[in-house]
Amino acid sequence: MSMPAFPNPSSILTRENAVNAILTSIALEEIALSHIINAEGEKIQYALEKIKTSQKPEMQTVLDVNQSVANMLGRVTDMQLVLTNKLDKVIQCLPKEPAEKRPPAPPPCKPYPGKICPYKCV
Repeated sequence: MSMPAFPNPSSILTRENAVNAILTSIALEEIALSHIINAEGEKIQYALEKIKTSQKPEMQTVLDVNQSVANMLGRVTDMQLVLTNKLDKVIQCLPKEPAEKRPPAPPPCKPYPGKICPYKCV
């Protein structure tokens, strides 16, 4: 698997570009965490297949794999908390739009039995 590409910043980094770069870095880290979680799932599947085909499965092997996965998922959870904090700080840096510039919110959806919602919210 190749490493994700991060755009090279220009010599003059504006506030908007800096915020976008930080948001991009958060997204790339989230992708990396999802790959780690997927690899841990594959580790469990591999171990279960090996145990299933073994004549004499050892309970200690199952416990070792379980402990390994639990440790890794604990680290992933820690990183997720760091990324959530990072995202909260970036959101505070975003400019606030005045209320008059925001588009009006669509009206709440009503049930449309057998019909498609005209607001495309369902």
